Amino acid sequence: MTPGPSRSDHPRLKPRARDPDATPVGSSDQATSARTPSSRRKGGEPRTYDFRRPVRLAREHAHLLRVAMSTFARQATTVLTTTLRTVCQLSATQLEELSYDQYLISLNERSVCGVVTMEPLPGKALINLDLTTLLMMVDYLLGGPGTEEQPDRPLTDIEQALTRQTIQRMLRELAYALEPISKVTPTLVSMEGNPQFVQAAAPTDPVVVWNFDLQVGPRTSPATLCFPYAMLSPALDTLARSNQDGERVRLRREATRRTTRRLADVSVEVSVRFDPTRMPSSVIGDLAVGDVLPLGHKTTLPLSIVSAATTFAKAVPGVSGRHLAVRVVEPPGSL
Repeated sequence: MTPGPSRSDHPRLKPRARDPDATPVGSSDQATSARTPSSRRKGGEPRTYDFRRPVRLAREHAHLLRVAMSTFARQATTVLTTTLRTVCQLSATQLEELSYDQYLISLNERSVCGVVTMEPLPGKALINLDLTTLLMMVDYLLGGPGTEEQPDRPLTDIEQALTRQTIQRMLRELAYALEPISKVTPTLVSMEGNPQFVQAAAPTDPVVVWNFDLQVGPRTSPATLCFPYAMLSPALDTLARSNQDGERVRLRREATRRTTRRLADVSVEVSVRFDPTRMPSSVIGDLAVGDVLPLGHKTTLPLSIVSAATTFAKAVPGVSGRHLAVRVVEPPGSL
């Protein structure tokens, strides 16, 4: 028995010589490059995102709030500098959307939280300031040097009264800054030495937080303004509807202008007519060539100029050179 050809000798089963420059089977340049670390998309730092409470603040609303808070920081800087008679600077740094519980956790224990009503908006806002900075402000108000060496204790009743007056002056500038969004009257109703005891919203309720850097003399400390979303939502919704209504009016006027401009160049069919005459159907059926029909139109009345079954002018017949013509006249009884 003669052995058959081996697998390697078979002409259809001989392995091909591997080309060193060829791309391996099952791979591609795109897939290879996608696995290289240098081609990975560089993103920012990871952040917590709660899919049960997605970001609600629209981009245009966030822009309006940024402008308002920048205005508030600029105005409050002037108020603090003139009130304390020292160099002060309030700078808006960041806008955040958090839950109320996350906001309370982020606050420093050595801080004072002011509860603010924003009539006619519902709910309560919070303004949080560093305790040492507040003691320095009181020191400046009483003519002291305003050093950073302040006692580690809560504010006394007199210090609270002086601090309330200063914060209330800042809140007047907040009302001015928020005027493009809504006319509000901020009022400081209470001050709490422990922010954890302030119940301005439910723990899971979303809040809009503005972070500031407050410089009073040589000290720079963080400050925050917290607005529950339920407080800002009515004003932002009203503003959005107003902007949408204004945009619709603008688009409608633009469409009217374009339509009028295009219609001015459109050719339309115009006819000049006598007043109609009523005739029995039997007479109409017996009409023949050469018959004369009496018209009910009086010779003293002008003709009607009609387009698309609409009479828009009156005219009297005449000639212009070798052509028949009409002259547009005032209709009878219009004067």
